[in-house]
Amino acid sequence: MINATHFIIDLETMGNGPRAAIASIGVAVVREGLLTDSTYIPVSLESSVQHGGELDASTILWWLGQGEEARAAMRAGATPLRDALNYLTDFVRSQSPMPNATYIWGNGSSFDCVILRSAYQAAGLETPWPFWNDRDLRTLLHLYPEAKALPFEGIKHHALDDARHEAKQLVTALELQATHRTRALSTWERVDEHHAGGEAPLCM
Repeated sequence: MINATHFIIDLETMGNGPRAAIASIGVAVVREGLLTDSTYIPVSLESSVQHGGELDASTILWWLGQGEEARAAMRAGATPLRDALNYLTDFVRSQSPMPNATYIWGNGSSFDCVILRSAYQAAGLETPWPFWNDRDLRTLLHLYPEAKALPFEGIKHHALDDARHEAKQLVTALELQATHRTRALSTWERVDEHHAGGEAPLCM
């Protein structure tokens, strides 16, 4: 799996539900275990709301308490939602022309991928990857918490910097997964050898 093409998407939003208004989109691309490209799309909050994006008072208050750099990034050159999504589609297809071989990672099973899919639907656009290729980084990091220890570089809560950081976490977690899988296969091969030789099974 580590050798596939992975898109790690981080959204900054003004809500936390499935139809949250999107303020910015950050995307990092991992191919064969390497961070190969990335893009940042500031989205017009007004346009998001016009397409049915929902605002949440607690989220807005949370943003008011964040650093000026992160808040300023969302105000610079904001793009209408439909144009932002078309740009994202073009970026994904240019990086991976085979949608079935593309994995899309969000940080949480009910957040980034779900909100993006809702936004595509609201804008009358087709999501450029099949729903069964959605992946959840939070669950993977729960299984391999060592990957969470990587130092953060950039501005926290800036969609691009968050996406690039999460891409590094993903690569580390997938490498740990591959190592654990190799060890497990080696253990079971030794168990099979003992069984084939009529010996008592190994204690696991």
